[in-house]
Amino acid sequence: MLLKSRFPENIELYVAKLNNKMIAGTVLFIYDNLVHTQYLAADDTAREVGALDFVISELLTIYKDKKYFDFGISTENNGRYLNEGLIRQKEGFGGRVIAYNTYLLCN
Repeated sequence: MLLKSRFPENIELYVAKLNNKMIAGTVLFIYDNLVHTQYLAADDTAREVGALDFVISELLTIYKDKKYFDFGISTENNGRYLNEGLIRQKEGFGGRVIAYNTYLLCN
């Protein structure tokens, strides 16, 4: 809520509801040329009916004018483990893997 209050035009919550109950959603960070999903979530009902897929599909349409739609990381354990199910879902929407180099600066 603090971030939303400081950047009201750049942070949005999109959800799917069934019978007035929230079952899936994501927080979006919106930039000039980029939309970044954060905290994708779905309960068992959402997985059964494809609610998160629906939310993502709608967002891809809403933000089609952006140059990039960033699904975020697909790794766990500080990048040491690739979550194959998660990357498959993102690739199903046309997402592609980008590997980022990470550096540790030591004194």
